[in-house]
Amino acid sequence: MASISRFAAAAGAALLLLASLAPAVAQSGAATRGATAGQAQAPAGTTTPRRPRSAAQLRNDQIMRDCGAEWRRDKARLQAAGKTWRSFLPECRARRRS
Repeated sequence: MASISRFAAAAGAALLLLASLAPAVAQSGAATRGATAGQAQAPAGTTTPRRPRSAAQLRNDQIMRDCGAEWRRDKARLQAAGKTWRSFLPECRARRRS
């Protein structure tokens, strides 16, 4: 009987600990979700902000979004022609860069 009461006491303590941590975790998650795509956001637990993405990185991001949209739009036709995403992407990137 003593082991059951010790187990119940430990479980109760664990629940109290989790309940006290939940507001802090929810608040920190809400703070990180507030950033937009172009903003520099510091990883959790650091005080140094991340560097903003360079122009080349932003251009690459846009090329990947454009190629992804083109693939999704023409996927059936491209797959019928024997293309896969892995074979399509280098061709699309070359077209978008020029």
